[in-house]
Amino acid sequence: MAKEVAKLAPKSKPAPQLPAALMVELERRRAGLARHMARAVVAVVHWDDSTGVPPQRGAIAKACEAGLDLFLATAREARPATPEELRRVAQLGILQARSSQSVEPILAAYRIAARVAWEEILRAWRGHPEATPEAIMLTANYVFAALDQVAAEVTKTYLHAREQHMQRGTRARARLFHALISDSFDSELELQKQALALNMPIAATGYVAVVSKLVVGNGDGARGGESLAEVAASLDSPRGAMHHVTDPSTMVTLWPAESAKDVEAARQFITQLHKEAVDRSGAARARVRAGIGGYHPGLRGISRSYLEAQQAIEAGRKLRPDAVAHGHDEVIPQLVLAQNPMLAERFVAHSLGPLLDPRTRSRDQLLETLEAYLTSGSVKDAAAALNLHRHTVLYRLDKLRELLGADFDAPASRLRLQLALDLRKLI
Repeated sequence: MAKEVAKLAPKSKPAPQLPAALMVELERRRAGLARHMARAVVAVVHWDDSTGVPPQRGAIAKACEAGLDLFLATAREARPATPEELRRVAQLGILQARSSQSVEPILAAYRIAARVAWEEILRAWRGHPEATPEAIMLTANYVFAALDQVAAEVTKTYLHAREQHMQRGTRARARLFHALISDSFDSELELQKQALALNMPIAATGYVAVVSKLVVGNGDGARGGESLAEVAASLDSPRGAMHHVTDPSTMVTLWPAESAKDVEAARQFITQLHKEAVDRSGAARARVRAGIGGYHPGLRGISRSYLEAQQAIEAGRKLRPDAVAHGHDEVIPQLVLAQNPMLAERFVAHSLGPLLDPRTRSRDQLLETLEAYLTSGSVKDAAAALNLHRHTVLYRLDKLRELLGADFDAPASRLRLQLALDLRKLI
């Protein structure tokens, strides 16, 4: 049983029920809404067909219906989702695992479906006398709490299905690795025995998980995971370190750790991996993008670190697309706020105000200048990054001060603006 991953699924507390009028209207629109969600997923999500058959439209439609039913049931009865409800929603994770494909498209599909559902709910409720700000916020909490539960269950189900799939013919080393990152082993002692039999020393104190992808141009390399595994094998790694290709574009590293301080050693490994990958790629100009999870003691903590590494690489891809390593601790504030889209949108609107108004002259250039200045911390470096004269940057900063009323020398003001810029990319 994937105990640790399951613990990460948000546990809903008893909450006030949604207005009956809204529930009646959503029940009436259920079939059409589910079809709309499925169409959006089919149109937007990219499914890699190089390693297997992508999910069929019918399977996607069933998953959307199950996800919508999960929201309606939990909201109607003000209760958390049952394991059976979560299992029904997570079936796409099993299909994706059996076709040897990545779990990321599945998680993207549920995010898109949730956003479509949220927009339709707002449309259905527009102008209703019971649509108070408090009621709308309560509805948002139900929608995105359900999404959090689904994401955790899909990840757990996908990993467990991959582990089962590998038992039917793949190597024992790979099975052991998947047992570690999915927390699907019963006994640490038994796992240690299996590792010894395979000559795979395991660090009992714990690991830091790292998810790495090889980026070529604007996308992930089709066989980047295998290429990274070859590079990793050529580098010095401590005893107990493990590298495994979990899907064609992804390599997962388990880095032995005794405390949170060892996260830095994992980051240094990624720096070396990136340098070597760049050197080997030549004209292809490939580079590494990696997410680093936190340290959680013992073998049971690996699955949590792995989930954090996945979250870090996904958030980092949007926030700092040119950066190499993205630590989970670096993106926690953005991830927390992004879980409540209404709150995040209010924060962004309050912080960036006039820069979001299409009528503001040169707003794109002003946003670009603001981000470059906050990132670099100096006019000179911002000008170099933007390939502009420093006087142009100074002029734009004066304009930004006038529009935002912000003091760029105040740490609190800089932090607020940087967080708003980051959230704008995530929501």
